[in-house]
Amino acid sequence: MAPFLGAYTPINPLNTRAMAVTLKYKIIELLSRDVSILHSISDIAKKLGVAYSHTHSFVIKLVKEGVIDIQKIGNVSVCRLNLKSAMARSYLSIIESRRALEWMRKNPQAAKVTEKIEQVKDNIHAVLVKGNRTILVVPEKISGVDFSMFRNRVVMNMEHLRKNKHYYTDCIILHGAEKFWGLID
Repeated sequence: MAPFLGAYTPINPLNTRAMAVTLKYKIIELLSRDVSILHSISDIAKKLGVAYSHTHSFVIKLVKEGVIDIQKIGNVSVCRLNLKSAMARSYLSIIESRRALEWMRKNPQAAKVTEKIEQVKDNIHAVLVKGNRTILVVPEKISGVDFSMFRNRVVMNMEHLRKNKHYYTDCIILHGAEKFWGLID
């Protein structure tokens, strides 16, 4: 006779790990929405709908990895992304890759945009999409490159990107995510 298991469902360690990885990425993604804003751990927990203790433990892990910086203001610990960290930029690149793939699945023009990016990728730092606009971030001194193949485009240099970074952090990055996050620091 088989033992009675009732409502017991064994915990699958792979699912637990997947939830942990997901929470780590969700924290990073939340902090990346506006890198100038400081977030308390309590705010992060509330915005993500996760227990404070669980959020706190993951924030501490991300601090140890160098992905997040914490500073104390009064008796509140506030967090921000450490964009100088290669590890933080790597996590952000993975997040951006997922967002770009989702955009490509939903956008009928994605294949054409991707083909155009392939033609100019050696002459640009990053390609962003915001709404129906294609934003090309180019080196300071560039000549002889025709970007007219991109309809509804904006071509800007790094300095313009830095000055207006609050406007561009919610874009979808189709090319050059690590470079983008390194530029806006």
